Amino acid sequence: MLRETPNLDWLRVFAETAATESFALAAARLGVTPGAVSQRIKALEAFLRIDLFQRYPQGVKLTEAGKRYAQRVAPALDQLTTATREITSTSTSKSVRVTMLPSLAQLWLGPRMEEFHALETNTTVEIWADPTIIDLRTSNFDMAIRYGKPPFPGCDYRELFFDELVPVASPKLIESATFDEQGLPVGASLMIDPYWEHDFADWIARTGSTAPKALKTQTFSLYSMTVDATLQGRGFMIGHTALLGELLKTGQLQTLSDRRVPSTNQFYLLTKTATPLTAAAQTFVDWLLEQARPGVV
Repeated sequence: MLRETPNLDWLRVFAETAATESFALAAARLGVTPGAVSQRIKALEAFLRIDLFQRYPQGVKLTEAGKRYAQRVAPALDQLTTATREITSTSTSKSVRVTMLPSLAQLWLGPRMEEFHALETNTTVEIWADPTIIDLRTSNFDMAIRYGKPPFPGCDYRELFFDELVPVASPKLIESATFDEQGLPVGASLMIDPYWEHDFADWIARTGSTAPKALKTQTFSLYSMTVDATLQGRGFMIGHTALLGELLKTGQLQTLSDRRVPSTNQFYLLTKTATPLTAAAQTFVDWLLEQARPGVV
């Protein structure tokens, strides 16, 4: 008998991707790679014999069929999740919910989650990657990682790591470019995203540098897309060292200046004041702090 319903994992990935219309953002929320998301979507489309997404160089969009399917699938998955939580509420299953910026989820936390799951096989971590600031005090999240400045009302906080701004580019661009007196590649486009669109002006002002005349820019909806474009040699960007540390360490990106400036905001781990963490959440907090410790890859 032919299967009438597709693999549940494919549907779960589809629902996340439909909600974000981004393979990268869905991957960050699910704690997998964008390639894994793409493979599951292709498998689902092959099973259904329908294209659920239109692919573009800058991302994906749901087809009309994809929109209709998402409207039916998402509520069904929510019901399954609720039923599962209810029946396992007294079991040994443990869950942790955390909210943070998409860039942090994609570039820093996501690549590390496989290690955590290997250590804590019975803990589920739900990563909510969204630039929208969620009030932790009135939410059902256990913790948040915020890019900001203390105080954070109603929350205890710990600095996660120290972030600096510095212009970076790929070796491919550096080998072929000529540079101005600021060390910036002449004629190259500045890669930016809306969340950190003022980073370049901030770096220029705080280092006493001069912005290139008639500077061209390319804008991407996510910081991770900006990083990907820079890795491809399509231009340069202002890098956040807290997010790009491994890429700088391995030489996939290189700094264009020795003038680094501290970010005006920093990354903090927040938990609710006077609300004890569950054992699973405390374990995840301890693991996060260990991962953020200087020298830990």
